[in-house]
Amino acid sequence: MTDFDVAILHDRFPTVGGSETFAIEAARVLDAPIYTMYVADDVDVPDDVEVYAMRQSKYITGLTGRLLEWKNGGMNPLEPASVAIDMTEGVASLTDYDVLLESGPLSKYYVPGVDQRVVHYPHSPPRWLYDLFRERMERLDYPGLAFAARVYAKVWRALDKESLDYVDTFVGNSELIRDRIRRYYGRDAEVVYPPITGNWRNEGDGGYFLTWSRLDPEKRIDLIVEAFQGLDKRLVVAGDGEQREQLERLAAGHENIEIRGFVEDIESLAARATAVVYAPKNEDFGLVGAEALSAGKPLIGVGEGFTRYQVEEGVTGVTFEPTVESLRETIRSFNADTFDSEEIERFAERYDYEEFEKGLREVVSDGTSRFGD
Repeated sequence: MTDFDVAILHDRFPTVGGSETFAIEAARVLDAPIYTMYVADDVDVPDDVEVYAMRQSKYITGLTGRLLEWKNGGMNPLEPASVAIDMTEGVASLTDYDVLLESGPLSKYYVPGVDQRVVHYPHSPPRWLYDLFRERMERLDYPGLAFAARVYAKVWRALDKESLDYVDTFVGNSELIRDRIRRYYGRDAEVVYPPITGNWRNEGDGGYFLTWSRLDPEKRIDLIVEAFQGLDKRLVVAGDGEQREQLERLAAGHENIEIRGFVEDIESLAARATAVVYAPKNEDFGLVGAEALSAGKPLIGVGEGFTRYQVEEGVTGVTFEPTVESLRETIRSFNADTFDSEEIERFAERYDYEEFEKGLREVVSDGTSRFGD
């Protein structure tokens, strides 16, 4: 692999979430620079990672910056369209690399040179175009707006399929994403779990259940809070996002529920938890679940998405249906003493950072080994 020049191509850094963390850790493992469309002003990328923002001024300053930044949480249709268009060209220096490891669904719009190899790690095919399409359309109440949205999605879907021609190797972050790639793209994929970083450990039972994530509707933290409203068990919620005020209203008057907001040292909070509760909607991978298991904590996880693969009933945790009643009954019957933290940690070894390093180097090496095929 040292005979080839490798770069990471990540679509953009509006924040540092799971996909951005992947790009950063991939750059460290492969000793490669990151090319990205822009880095938001309030985002700090670690100093040991080399990052080139290809269109920084366009997305951050002036009238175009204000326009593209508006509702930049996936609600501004102009921003992803602009990123996709700019990504096709990239910058001239990208052509100097033999292999591009692409991170994020928009990165595959880059048009590579004839001799370049492209390894694409999409995190997921765009869910609003595929498995969540009908659900998103149901949220649009106005017939005219709904029709325009369907036309917009139709165009995007065609462009998304067109960009598949540029990809040599697909890599999914879980078996679930591998299956989505097969279903929607008709391509096979390797599986490399994303990196688990941090000092995850078990320091006993502090008498509280814990959940953490972005406080967005897809994470269904409101379902967890509502379930604990009818219990005498303590719940701690960590994280921030658009639903924080709503969750604080739900927790008001319930002394057993605490909304902490963003917690920088989440590892220490997890280390003393009784168990971790996780209820995301059809989660692609679920860093929270993997991190909880790495800390030796039982995972009380919703029985859908990749979360159901992280729960081995009675061994690493228990599952529940995505309803308040089901979760409430699961918590009532839960007994932490029946779980062996060391056995949970052994299960979580598949998420170790060393496994990520090994898997990533293998898929990139495989991409380089096929030069001249």
